[in-house]
Amino acid sequence: MEITLQGIQLGGFEVRFYSLAILAGLFAGIALAHREARRLGENPDHVLNIAAFGAFFGIVGARLYHVFDQQEWPRYRDDPAAIFAVWNGGIGIFGAIVGAVAALLLYMYFTAQMRPVGSAAVSLPVLARRRPPLNALRWLDIGAPAFLLGQAIGRWGNFFNQELFGKPTGLPWGISIPFEQVSAEAPDYVAAYLEGATRFHPLFLYESLLNLLGVVVLLFVARRFAYRLRRGDVLLMYLMWYPAVRFSLEFLRTNPWEQGGVPMAQIISVLLFAGALAVLVWRHRRPAPPEEEGDAPAEARSRAAQRRRRRRDA
Repeated sequence: MEITLQGIQLGGFEVRFYSLAILAGLFAGIALAHREARRLGENPDHVLNIAAFGAFFGIVGARLYHVFDQQEWPRYRDDPAAIFAVWNGGIGIFGAIVGAVAALLLYMYFTAQMRPVGSAAVSLPVLARRRPPLNALRWLDIGAPAFLLGQAIGRWGNFFNQELFGKPTGLPWGISIPFEQVSAEAPDYVAAYLEGATRFHPLFLYESLLNLLGVVVLLFVARRFAYRLRRGDVLLMYLMWYPAVRFSLEFLRTNPWEQGGVPMAQIISVLLFAGALAVLVWRHRRPAPPEEEGDAPAEARSRAAQRRRRRRDA
């Protein structure tokens, strides 16, 4: 047995720490989503089913985003088998978001086609009376902080693979990166490396910590202001938080995928942030739909009623 920074070698079999980090993030996200579903009065049994769909489609979407990166595509075009070597690193979070949302919508669709027969669920898409569909926005709200938690933990896979490092830095928390990795991923900084600038910004760490902070913020808002939120608001806040994080960190990134001299990740981040903010403001300028009345947990409604009474009595 041999243990390296990348993984554990057991004979001819290798356990990659990158894969373990992704799995740890997945399980942590499932645990949080399960807890949130119970808190909101939803059936937590759906969490594992959604996670199974989401993990598959999320990884596929994340991998495709990376593969079709302008700088990565020539390598995968010449070696198509490398597309499937996910354990070697190379996923794009924006692709994972698209894949995860698509997975949830597919799960909602298939769930609506099924009805219980005895202890089993039989799919009768034409003849059966459909069961009431799950509310997609409500479940996206449940999944948003869980997905962000999974990102925060999964990002540590980049540390084990010695990737997602930033520009050279003299800060005390800068990390050392092997010369071979620098020459492969950041050739523009080879000269700086040879001159002694051997420490780099740990972008994976910055993103991990900011994502953890985002989880705390989303959960706080979801609880503290539950009586004011609409279905889908937590998702919209996620679509503002993560793009803001990614936009900021992209300034430190080496060798980014660019369009017109602007990192593609920043373009996508601006579009997502602006779109989510516009939808959030627009929705709250309109009356709440009748079906969303009473969505907030009883405890949140009670606190809101107490605040209204205090303002009235003041």
